[in-house]
Amino acid sequence: MEEQVRVPEPQSYEVYADGLGMFAAIGIVFMVLGLWMLTGIRPWQGPADWAQLAFRWGLALFVLGAGAFLLLACVYGAVRPVIRANAAGIHLATRFDAAWSEVREIEVGTVAIWEHGDESTAGGYEHHRVVWVTLHSGRRHEYIARRQGGDLSATELRTGLSRFAGEVPVRWTAEVERRP
Repeated sequence: MEEQVRVPEPQSYEVYADGLGMFAAIGIVFMVLGLWMLTGIRPWQGPADWAQLAFRWGLALFVLGAGAFLLLACVYGAVRPVIRANAAGIHLATRFDAAWSEVREIEVGTVAIWEHGDESTAGGYEHHRVVWVTLHSGRRHEYIARRQGGDLSATELRTGLSRFAGEVPVRWTAEVERRP
């Protein structure tokens, strides 16, 4: 007799930030530049101008600190979900948490945001996936998922949120909202 393997249900549905790699690389470059600047300043090689030395070391430490901050922010953004739904409720980025009993409906759609181009490009609308959460109190919250490499699947997003929403309706709107 064959045993059937039961796959456990997921405990939550989570969507993570996208496009953090470039900022992490910039943070690493800043850290390397700051360390290079810091090790290249040697006051014992000649007469020391303490004001200039303090400025140079201060600038090197600032560049090093900025790189470390940028790198840590990218790591934090990569490990913390921007959308999370579980049995307790829904969480959008770090600005919104609500229990399912407070939510009246969830709507998944698309928003087109005008992105200004530079001299070589004419600019145009960029489409991003958006989640609107309407509470029983009438307040409406939104989260716009700006994805670098591709679009967040509306069907997958709606299905993932519906899995935990219970009686709360999760609907898809095909209408694209344009914003300047």
